[in-house]
Amino acid sequence: MRLTYILTLIAGICICAGCTNMARQTRRNGVPTRVMLLEANDYNKQYKLAAPMPAVRFITIHNTANKAPAINERNYLNNRRDKKCISFHYAVDEKEAIQIMPHNIHAWHAGDGKGSGNMESIGIEICRSTCRNDKDFLYRQSEENAVALTAWLLARLNLAVDDLRMHYDWNHKNCPHRIIDENRWDDFKAHVKTSMNAFKLKQHRQRTHPLR
Repeated sequence: MRLTYILTLIAGICICAGCTNMARQTRRNGVPTRVMLLEANDYNKQYKLAAPMPAVRFITIHNTANKAPAINERNYLNNRRDKKCISFHYAVDEKEAIQIMPHNIHAWHAGDGKGSGNMESIGIEICRSTCRNDKDFLYRQSEENAVALTAWLLARLNLAVDDLRMHYDWNHKNCPHRIIDENRWDDFKAHVKTSMNAFKLKQHRQRTHPLR
């Protein structure tokens, strides 16, 4: 009985030691966020976890062009084995954001090879972008969460709203298709700026009046 317990305990320790993706929960500018990094296996290192990104100069916004939630996007990316170099840093839906890659590793998301889109920008995928009609609210809330997350990232990385880019800006792909088709890129940036200013003000008040 004791031997079985010891063996079970050892197995559990071994399993945990091999886990590079234990989810960590946090909130970023009000958005529930899970840190669920891609598994650092040989395949992912070759095709997804590209190389260090010494400096982040841009944030690039995408739409997923499907109805799936963020966790599906993360798991599909983690498990795909099609020998294509595709990866991104965040997936955001109506309930949460999931961080998939560290901020200091560049991803393959902008379609510009070794240009600044891939090499110097963090990629955010806004989920649910083909949800329409009675399910349209799923996309609208996903986009709201993406606005708040983007504001948090800009503030954290000391970037400005002018450092935001669409996937389209890097290789002329119609992405983020909902924002482009509805001609709302300027509105999106304005909402990010408002959110970032509010976040910075809150941070300032917490530093100057920590007991309030």
